[in-house]
Amino acid sequence: MKRFVAVALLLCFVLALGLIPTAAQDAPKGVFEGTWPYVLPPDHTLNSFASNGLGDNLGSLFETYVQLPFAIYNWADGTYTGLLASKWGFVEDNKAYQVTIKDGAMWSDGSPVTADDVVNTFAIGRILAWSDWNYLSDVQKVDDKTVKFVFSGEPSLAAERLILKDYIAASATYGDLAKKSLDLVAAGKTSDSDEWKALADEINNFKPDALVASGPYTYALSDVGSASMSLHWQPNSIYSNSVKFGEIKISQGDTEQSTPLVLSGEIAHSTDVYPPATIDQMKAVDGIRIITIPRGYGCALLFNDGIAPWNIKEVRQAVALVINRDQNAFLTGAGFTGTVYMSGILDDQVPSLLPKDVIDKLDRYTFDTDRASKLMEKAGFSRNSDGKWVDSAGKTISAEYKFPAEFADFSAAAQDAIAQMNAFGFDITARAITPFSEVVKAIRTSDFSLSIWSWGNQSPFASRHFFGPTQRFNIGHTPSPDQKGIDFVMQFNWNGEDIDLDQLITHASDGLDPAVQMERAGKVALILNDLMPFVPLNIEQSAEPVNTKLISGAPADGDPILKNPTGSDHWIISYLLEGKLAPAS
Repeated sequence: MKRFVAVALLLCFVLALGLIPTAAQDAPKGVFEGTWPYVLPPDHTLNSFASNGLGDNLGSLFETYVQLPFAIYNWADGTYTGLLASKWGFVEDNKAYQVTIKDGAMWSDGSPVTADDVVNTFAIGRILAWSDWNYLSDVQKVDDKTVKFVFSGEPSLAAERLILKDYIAASATYGDLAKKSLDLVAAGKTSDSDEWKALADEINNFKPDALVASGPYTYALSDVGSASMSLHWQPNSIYSNSVKFGEIKISQGDTEQSTPLVLSGEIAHSTDVYPPATIDQMKAVDGIRIITIPRGYGCALLFNDGIAPWNIKEVRQAVALVINRDQNAFLTGAGFTGTVYMSGILDDQVPSLLPKDVIDKLDRYTFDTDRASKLMEKAGFSRNSDGKWVDSAGKTISAEYKFPAEFADFSAAAQDAIAQMNAFGFDITARAITPFSEVVKAIRTSDFSLSIWSWGNQSPFASRHFFGPTQRFNIGHTPSPDQKGIDFVMQFNWNGEDIDLDQLITHASDGLDPAVQMERAGKVALILNDLMPFVPLNIEQSAEPVNTKLISGAPADGDPILKNPTGSDHWIISYLLEGKLAPAS
């Protein structure tokens, strides 16, 4: 009998060995090669929340491989697929939203991902003015794996997306900062307090020694080189035994740097923006396939509303009228189209997010220099003998236009906008800046007159389209309370009504009734269309090279997942995590 038991135990042990997941074995052999314009140490930081941190250095594609959000959104059918989450949804009375973390979810240090990590992540996000907190009053731990997000007002599908798309960070790294946040809230401190501002600065300046990852990859600062950086497979993620690559190599740079690497067959996939001629070259390379998906944003001309004359509505409207947006789109790159509706919502989603009567009222700002001239004269400006616009004292309207040198699309769109504005009589000087993060910093700190960044959003909700850049780069939404951004005043009288545009945007997609959401969005669209706080120059489709000699398993043309735009819902994220994407044999 004892012998039988011993044999049985031995058999169970052998079977158990066969069930040990790949996570306890060697790393996969494949290397996935991509590209992104990360910054170099010492500016490069492993901070999940700061400028020059994970978001800037990895972008939404690569960040997901080291720090998982709860879910990915499927644009074809409007559903979510869980990444870190196993269950999610509104509670019975719709006063809160609840998320449960997957069993077995672990950090790279071997500890479990828990509700405490989520509560602490959102506590830090509260200090940094995350948009989630426009909808939430509290984030509560229900049990070790479940978190409840309590709404401050109406339930919101837009809030659902924000919650499910935020990256969850490890309490092992950020627990002390989170406790300070929770203590400030408990003490009744608010964002205008000195303590709140000091903690925001402390969070932004924090430099972790190591990255504790929930995704199947992690890296150290020693992995960051001038030409490339590497993410290394780690064994403890819930996706460690499904991914087929042991390393993700990221070449540094944007279009200029990645073009020769793509053409020489060294890059597996790129989301960089390439001109039409370069796309044609890529199509001629054996093994390269171009997959076109929505990019989910476009290029926008940003005004510093705290600097004259950009604080004058008629001047901003005139700028919108003197830039031929079709020309601007053509010169920006392959797949760009000139913006039509000028509503603050990407054109392809306007019919589904705005009422028809609002769409009909929108000023299309069709190219018209005569109309623009009349607006300038109404604002008190005139042309001098050189054809330049001057104020009543004869001072020329001169300004510097800052743009990121390494972003081919932003650079091209900015330079064409400058040329067209100068042809009309402005005196605009181009200033190319590198790295791109310095442009973001300049916008946030109002250290600019004119600049360029993205507008619209990779979201099915109007409030998120309106968010960028009107809120994203404005007072109350920048990482530090002292950063004024575009300095566009959000409280004003419009057509005889006192308006709080910040609140209108934030709550445009509240509730669960699409008709109510459309009505609210329509009001915001008309205000933005009239006041023109930024000029939405163009909208982009992303033509992305995939090297089939390096990787296999990309979706076929027409696959519903290709409706997902670039960014945090990109098809390549789930395909790589789930092991559908693999090294080419």
